[in-house]
Amino acid sequence: MSEHNSEHALIIERLVKRYPGFTLGPIDLDLQPGVVLGLIGPNGAGKTTTLHCLTGLLVPEAGTIRVFGRENQPDDPRWRQDIGVVGEESGFYLRWTVEENLRLVGRFQPNWSDQRARRLAERFGLPLTKRVNELSKGNKAKLAIVAALGHAPRLLILDEPTAGLDPIVRVEVLGMLWELQEDGEHAIFYSTHVLSDIERLADELVFLSDGRILQRSAKDDLVESWRRISFRLAADNLSLPGVIDHRQVRLEHQVTSRDHQATLDALRGLGAEGVEQARMSIDEIAVEILTGKGAGRVAAH
Repeated sequence: MSEHNSEHALIIERLVKRYPGFTLGPIDLDLQPGVVLGLIGPNGAGKTTTLHCLTGLLVPEAGTIRVFGRENQPDDPRWRQDIGVVGEESGFYLRWTVEENLRLVGRFQPNWSDQRARRLAERFGLPLTKRVNELSKGNKAKLAIVAALGHAPRLLILDEPTAGLDPIVRVEVLGMLWELQEDGEHAIFYSTHVLSDIERLADELVFLSDGRILQRSAKDDLVESWRRISFRLAADNLSLPGVIDHRQVRLEHQVTSRDHQATLDALRGLGAEGVEQARMSIDEIAVEILTGKGAGRVAAH
C-alpha cells in the first residue's frame, strides 16, 4: 500500500441509530486513504445499519459523518460524490445489457464518465453487450463494482460483495479491489462474513457486537500476536499473561494467548517442557474476540 494521506477519507463521530430492542453506537471510527478497513461481526451486530447510515439510506439519531471533509447532509446529495457502494442486492435491470445499465447509473451520478466505466468493464473482461440475466455470478459482481467506480469515488463501501461467488471468481474480484488501492488515494470500508476475504484484503479490522465496537486492530498485529500454545507442566490454576483460554489434562496444557510472547516468557520462567505454538487464522481470532474472551482496548486513531 502507498503511504497514507493526511486527510481522512471517513470520520464517524458518536454515531447512534436506534430501533426497538437495538441501539447502534455510539460509534467512533476513522479511515485514511490507502487503507482497507474490515468490519466484522455476527448477524444482528449492526454492520448493515452502520453501512446504511454511511450511504444515506438511514438517518441516524445522533452523530456526524464526514467523507473527505464533507459532512453527511441528507438534503444535499453532493456529500455522496466521493462514495461508491457495492451491496448484496445490485438492483440492475436484468433484461438490459451491461452498457444500458451503466448508462442508467450514470444519469444519477454528476461525475460519471462513460469512458471510465467502459474502460473498467473492458479491463475486467465484462461483456458490455450482454444482458444482465445472461451474466455469471462473477460477472454480476464485477458489474456492481464497475457501476460503483464509474464516477471515480475515493471511498468504496462494500457489503458482502463476494457472497455466493466461487473461489476462483472471488480471488479475481479481490484482485480488482487490491489494484484499486495501489495509488494510495482510495479507501475501502468492507463488511463481510467471508473472513478469508478480509484476511487477504484488509489492513485493519473492527469487531462489532450488539451495536458496539469491541476492538480495532491492525490485521497483521493480530496474526502476529495470537497463538495456540501447548506445553507440559506440573501445576494447577495457572495464571499466565495474555492467556484467554486454558485447558488442562493432568500435566498437559493447551492455552490460547493474545500475547504469545508474554505467555512464552512466563512459561520459560516456570520451566514448562514440550512447548509448542501454532498460529491462528483470522476466523479463529475473530471468534475469540466476538465471544468476549479476547476483546482488547479499542485502538485510538
